[in-house]
Amino acid sequence: MEPTLIHYATAVLAGLASGIVSEIGGAGSLISLPMLIGLGLPPSVANGTNRIGVMTQYTMGYIRYLTRKPIPHKEAAILSVTLVLGTVAGAYFAVRIADAVFNWIFIGVMILTILFTFFSKELTDRPDSTDDPVSRSRAVDYLVFLGLGLYCGMIQAGMAYLMFYVLVKRMHTATKTAEAIKTYMSMIVTPFALFIFIWFGHIDWELGACVAVGGGFGGWLGEKFVERKDTHTVKDWFMVALIISVVYMLLFVQLHLHDGIFYL
Repeated sequence: MEPTLIHYATAVLAGLASGIVSEIGGAGSLISLPMLIGLGLPPSVANGTNRIGVMTQYTMGYIRYLTRKPIPHKEAAILSVTLVLGTVAGAYFAVRIADAVFNWIFIGVMILTILFTFFSKELTDRPDSTDDPVSRSRAVDYLVFLGLGLYCGMIQAGMAYLMFYVLVKRMHTATKTAEAIKTYMSMIVTPFALFIFIWFGHIDWELGACVAVGGGFGGWLGEKFVERKDTHTVKDWFMVALIISVVYMLLFVQLHLHDGIFYL
């Protein structure tokens, strides 16, 4: 595929949309990844290329958070051990499975996200906690984060929210501390997944750079929406975009409607 100006502009837009949604509620990759596939990238290459934007978003988010609030790096680093191991394994699995299998898994994740978003009151809903600032992790908690890492390495979308939910609901960590730990761990694990995609050559660097530019600006813009508490509109547009993405992935990527013949 020879990229054109339209391809580059679409990649920037994909990063922008992903950055806004990720900053507000997570799962921005559910929008950017189908857009990259729509540009003609194989799903595994689109998945790897998208990680460049994800890494930019998380790194900038970590820097913004660090300038405002302290982060318990020690606790986060300990929990990150099994998270990183799972992420590496998940990314390896993502580059080795057939594109059709990955597409079906990704479509399933998008449908579950639509149902979750529809039945939740707010895109930015967060479980609350009044427990100790930092809780002690148990052996089973490391297994939970290993599983989260597998998902992070393979798909990644919504990973930050899942980590936050586990920290608060399962480990009873105070919400402010959980937000800090989640921010740090998200930044830590992404380069490991990216390395696997780079190792197997599943990266389009030019489009990835465009996604990163859009993602950086999108994260800043999403933060402004949060500060103004104006997230209803973003939730509505997120739902519309997600439904369109599911229809596109199902009919045009998996069932090949554009060929006039339905086949898996």
